[in-house]
Amino acid sequence: MLKKTLYLAVLACLFLTGCFLGADGGSMDSRDAGGIEFGDEPVQESPVLPPEDVYRQATVAAVGDIMVHRTQYVRAYNPQTGHYDFRPSFEAIASYLQEADLVVGNLETTFGGEMRGFSAYPRFNSPDGIALALQEAGFDLLCTANNHCLDTGEKGLYRTIEVIEETGMKHFGTARNREERDSPLIVEVNGIKLFFLAYTYGTNGLPIPKGKEYIVNLLVEEQMIADLAGARRQGADLVILYLHWGEEYCSEPSEGQKRLARVAAQAGADIILGSHPHIIQPMEYITVPGEQGVEKRVFVAYSMGNFLSNQHRVEGSISTDEVEFGKILYLHLEKNVNTGEAYLRDVNYELTWVNRDDKHRILPLNSVFDEGSKGHVALSAALVGRLKRDGERLQERLKGFEQAAPRMTVPVGAAK
Repeated sequence: MLKKTLYLAVLACLFLTGCFLGADGGSMDSRDAGGIEFGDEPVQESPVLPPEDVYRQATVAAVGDIMVHRTQYVRAYNPQTGHYDFRPSFEAIASYLQEADLVVGNLETTFGGEMRGFSAYPRFNSPDGIALALQEAGFDLLCTANNHCLDTGEKGLYRTIEVIEETGMKHFGTARNREERDSPLIVEVNGIKLFFLAYTYGTNGLPIPKGKEYIVNLLVEEQMIADLAGARRQGADLVILYLHWGEEYCSEPSEGQKRLARVAAQAGADIILGSHPHIIQPMEYITVPGEQGVEKRVFVAYSMGNFLSNQHRVEGSISTDEVEFGKILYLHLEKNVNTGEAYLRDVNYELTWVNRDDKHRILPLNSVFDEGSKGHVALSAALVGRLKRDGERLQERLKGFEQAAPRMTVPVGAAK
């Protein structure tokens, strides 16, 4: 009886054990509440990687003074059509401009209309045909704030804006009303929002109509600072500032230019482009305090020289051949889409020369020395020698910039 009882007890134990043990000796439910099998390694979730940075790029081509003297419009006139054709001036340089996504220059003349009579220095009034030639060459924007913007009066200033707009280009620096003056030119290029502002030191003594001071942006520091701050508030990625300043025919920037550049940089400008001296002046980066204690580097080209004109050395008036030269500045911009940070990534340039004896054709200076180059008339050996010496002097003037700021890969604009 005892053996039978023990036998039944052993059977009961075996039965109960079978209820809790599986065939492999594990628990009846071999997973815990988290679904992980006992004896297995815990499942590791893949780490969440930050999104890969996405960048957008854009290139702006900028040039200096665009002027039309009497010799230019006389030669541009076609008596058979009765029109002024300035396109030959840009035939050799257009492809260099069109490498960029956006092209901008300083229009140092007015379109007051043929009824006024065309004229040059000291009060410029040019045929509308130059606007069409600029647009066909690749220009998108024209700065109109300079000392000649009132050469044909208030009405001429308004008409100049209208002619520019009729060609499909845009302007900045002058305005027809206060609302236009208070609305900076905003251009979005490849997803980068650019604000353009421009100011001039004066209007050659020509009075601005009372109560209409808004039609010309004078270089008044307080107003410039306020406008730069406004551009930042409106979400500018980068602010490009044209300043008409300095001394004519001086190869170095004045102390006043340097001081104003620093004021503008501290107020929010990212790129400062100068005009008025009519010859090329040095370029540099200046460093100012930026947002959140981060230093900001601002690019300054104190003068880009003459892109188009009939200026040349004149005894007792213009003492240098350098008025024949200008440059195309290529401003390579970049924006980090993830962070919103935009900056000037790199700058390079192409020196240019105006051949006054060949339809005022603007030539890349390097092409003058290339015997196989086409697109311009043959030049004398003496002239080529002089151009080479002038070009070497200009490159030497810009050499310090090249050494101090090689192709850049670090942001120089303000962090957003």
